[in-house]
Amino acid sequence: MKLGSYVFVGASLLLTACSESPEQVALAEGQTIWQGTCAVCHAQGLAGSPPIGNKKMWSKRIAKGLPVLFDHAKNGFEGDTGIMPARGGNASLTDAQIELAVKYMVSQSQ
Repeated sequence: MKLGSYVFVGASLLLTACSESPEQVALAEGQTIWQGTCAVCHAQGLAGSPPIGNKKMWSKRIAKGLPVLFDHAKNGFEGDTGIMPARGGNASLTDAQIELAVKYMVSQSQ
């Protein structure tokens, strides 16, 4: 491959990365956080958690609004069907990371 080809490929990758909206980038980051922490319960509904993508289980939660979901994810919550440990049991997550993960789960469950 000639130098010109490398420059073209690099420029193409840069343009592709730049073409993603800030929302797409945030959702991708939220997905990574979800995979690293939240999926333990939310992939299969452990401890009464709503599985990601289950519109029926998520609808009442989503209707409460993002601020409530953020609060429950950050501080923990005990509901009728199960418990949500504070920060998903991962104390190292920042508030911003938790919010990204919640937004990702909501986006996949509407």
